[in-house]
Amino acid sequence: MPSMLVTVKISKGFKVWTDMAKSLEKEAGEQGAKVIWAGTNPDETSIYVMMDVPDPEFMQTFGLRPDVKKAREEAGADVSSTTVITPIGDYWLG
Repeated sequence: MPSMLVTVKISKGFKVWTDMAKSLEKEAGEQGAKVIWAGTNPDETSIYVMMDVPDPEFMQTFGLRPDVKKAREEAGADVSSTTVITPIGDYWLG
């Protein structure tokens, strides 16, 4: 399963974004995806998410689904700013 490091601009803060992400956790998991780690910059205008995904196209097939896109936008995510920083080959969480 590939891992990806992604960034997205947000406008309503990290808590609002994480609440939205948690609300999609079960459905994303059923599709084979899982957030490994998420963090924000100090002024909470961007988030960085490392996630396991079933395939690299997952960000398009799930993340841009109309209902998911709406939930993301309502949580302050600038969906059009979603950027894959890099695929992750291997990682360690200490």
